Amino acid sequence: MTSNLLAASDAPSAMRVLPHFLCLGWARRWVWLGIVWLVCGTAATGLRADPTATRSWTATSGHRLEAKALQLKDGQVQMEKPDGAKIMVPLAKLSAEDQQFLRQHFQADDAPAVPAGKTPAAPAGQAADDLPHPLGETTNEIPCGGGFDYFLHLPKSLQKGAKHPVLFVMNPGGGGKDTVTRYLPGAERNRWIIAVSKQSRNDFDASQAAVDAMIKHACDSLPIDRKRIYVSGFSGGSRMAWATSQKRKDIAGVIACGAGGAIGSAKQTVYGLCGSNCFNRTDMANSFKPLKGKDHVLRYFVGQHDWADAELCDDAITHLNGVFLLANRAKYPAEGAFYQQQVGALVAECQPGSPLRATMWAAFLTDRGAADAAVTASYAALTKDPINKLYLKGLSDVNKFAQKTFGEIAASQWQADPKIAAACKRESSKYAGTPWEEVLTKMADDAEKF
Repeated sequence: MTSNLLAASDAPSAMRVLPHFLCLGWARRWVWLGIVWLVCGTAATGLRADPTATRSWTATSGHRLEAKALQLKDGQVQMEKPDGAKIMVPLAKLSAEDQQFLRQHFQADDAPAVPAGKTPAAPAGQAADDLPHPLGETTNEIPCGGGFDYFLHLPKSLQKGAKHPVLFVMNPGGGGKDTVTRYLPGAERNRWIIAVSKQSRNDFDASQAAVDAMIKHACDSLPIDRKRIYVSGFSGGSRMAWATSQKRKDIAGVIACGAGGAIGSAKQTVYGLCGSNCFNRTDMANSFKPLKGKDHVLRYFVGQHDWADAELCDDAITHLNGVFLLANRAKYPAEGAFYQQQVGALVAECQPGSPLRATMWAAFLTDRGAADAAVTASYAALTKDPINKLYLKGLSDVNKFAQKTFGEIAASQWQADPKIAAACKRESSKYAGTPWEEVLTKMADDAEKF
């Protein structure tokens, strides 16, 4: 025992202590050794031995797990489920709130060493408990001047002392608390604040004034990154989002759903979402014709004149966030590392059950030189499947096809043009076995009314 302690400690210091140790009685020697062993063991591991109580843990994907955490080591959490089964969970896959709790509980303040080829771990930080509204909840109406109001959602992942992106949303019938719902997975994953205008709506002359009042109030009262202000909406709300981007050059990007328009600056990025049988599918195709480069995305989905679902909105937010952060890595190192971590976790999570989505995100990181060793390996494995490769090809090619065909029609289209319908059916055969086959087949049909 003594020789082991000497080997593990500073030898000269240990030699000075040894004579005093030998003068102690045997009982006192064992007490002394126990104290040394406890101190050395704790210093070596940086962990506390006691597990947490059984509680609900939240993954970055939104899934929950009931378990107790047994230990945290090298970025891995050992957990024990109520049935006694033990599993290992990467710390990075848990919410920022849970990461912070575990680091504090196990006194693991130092991040583990990062192996070569891995994405550097982003610091967990501290949850933003100093904001004027609770995290993880959608507020009631917040007055913002001029008789206008808005609803606000602050994700649990917001960090204390940091500035965050914000997405301002407009609904054609006026916004409510439920308007934010489809944006929540993307907001939580990317640390985006969501604000929804209550008054902005179709045929309301003061819609732009309501949006401007909302933007001013939120930016004045919250830690907003002024370079990362985004707008979104559906149908007439989408048109308002496009119009706001034209009026305000501080808008970084638009998530447009179900209606087109034009941006006000070449620095703005647009992510479009449109139903295959939306009467504005032609309008959306026309809107994207002048937008060049891989940063702009137009995705058609099987549907009518509908809001896109939560997964598509998540993809839109994650795409726009990545476009900005990966182009500004030097100025946003911590945020960029967190983003790469989050999207890497998304690829790993989707690979078993949603390989098409995993392929899309692995390609996104790879194309922008942001893939770590794990994502690179996933991308190589995923693209061995011809269906995954074909789906990836369709992400850009269906957009080009729509611009070439529907983009020739200036007005909204309720009744399918026979020539375009035939072209859609021919194109669909190229993507057999992928979702694009159904999307293109549906696009050959008439637009469906509300």
